[in-house]
Amino acid sequence: MIKNSKIFLYLLIFLFSKTIFASSSASFLISQTAFNNYDFNQVILEYQSKINQEYKNEYLDELISAVITENIVLAEKISTNILLKDSNNQEAKLFMMVKSANLKNYKKLEALRIDEENQKNDLFEFIFFLDNKIKSKKDISNSFLEIVRSSYSKQSSNYSQNYNFLLFYTSLALLIDNQNYEAIFIKGQLLQMIDDYFFAEATYLKIPEESDYFIDAQRNIAFNYSREKIFDDVENKIKLLLRKNKNDYEIKKILADFYRIEKKFDQAIKIYSELINQNPNDLWYTFYLRGICYEQSDNWEKAELDFLQSLKLKRDSPNVLNYLAYGWIERDIRIDESFIMLTDAHEANPDSHYILDSLAWAYFKKKNYIKAAELMEEVIDMVPGEAVSLDHLGDIYFAMNRKREAIYFWRQAKDLAKPEDEIIDNIEKKLREFHAS
Repeated sequence: MIKNSKIFLYLLIFLFSKTIFASSSASFLISQTAFNNYDFNQVILEYQSKINQEYKNEYLDELISAVITENIVLAEKISTNILLKDSNNQEAKLFMMVKSANLKNYKKLEALRIDEENQKNDLFEFIFFLDNKIKSKKDISNSFLEIVRSSYSKQSSNYSQNYNFLLFYTSLALLIDNQNYEAIFIKGQLLQMIDDYFFAEATYLKIPEESDYFIDAQRNIAFNYSREKIFDDVENKIKLLLRKNKNDYEIKKILADFYRIEKKFDQAIKIYSELINQNPNDLWYTFYLRGICYEQSDNWEKAELDFLQSLKLKRDSPNVLNYLAYGWIERDIRIDESFIMLTDAHEANPDSHYILDSLAWAYFKKKNYIKAAELMEEVIDMVPGEAVSLDHLGDIYFAMNRKREAIYFWRQAKDLAKPEDEIIDNIEKKLREFHAS
């Protein structure tokens, strides 16, 4: 790991320096907004509209965007322009030093090493030099990656989540060594984090089959596909990956999860059953997911068996406890047992509004309306637009003879309900009974 703390000071300077400068130019504003939104291609387009303007710090955005998008010709042009105005610019120097190392122009690399005051830059020293000798291309590439890994480990909201910075350094690692498959994989992951699934897939596809990162890259591509909107296209793409990767467990699970999310429960159940037979380490979770599919398919008998089996394997799972207990409560069975389970689930995960809703509903079933209302009001504060919880609160208020308030929340629930909530017909029935529809 990096021992010199000065390096991270340089990183922080990099991350926050761009906020110092301002411009009233619409082009600069568009470029800055695009950069903050990780729209690197738009940043490059805006560069053309301000290319003849006086140099501004925002040009760093264009340099970083050019490197990330692998537009090396443009990156060199921008770096040259920046260094004419600011000969010590760190990011432009980094790019030029990488270019010099690639061309084995060690004389220029040595010259860039020193600033105008004849001082060495600690960051440059760490990346490019060891015992005062220039590192190999492979070692330079890995030095860039070490900085990226260290940034992750810092867990700082100030810069560990600055994907522009992380992508810039990862891209420089690849520029010096395009066979650094770890760098390719990390870049793909970073692109996923900013929801650029197309660019992420194109990056992952550069990893060859013989690489240790190949199968994980394939799994991430499958995950990317599952984010797409066209069902048939996604299904076929993931199935193709399964055929290419010998029916890989993780890819198969992604397909099952995709079916479940798309409410293709029969297909999901079939694959989850296959996964259960493979007996993986997360067997309890697979039973839980299959149980959800059975429950959503109105097959409570099989759902209940899966939830119970899941709890045998992992007794303290708050989500499983919640799902099973709520299912019993809705069917007016095993109320006292469900109450204990939901109390345990809430203690284990107090921030879950789903569990708190279920616990409130358990109090309602036990006719403790005051406590039920208190907890359900807490749920509404957590998620004001949750239609099911609003409907529940209406039912609780009605039981407390607070009919005007009940009607108000039923109406709110009806307006906010989605078809999958399956509560609209019941709400309308309740409103009609009170001539309030």
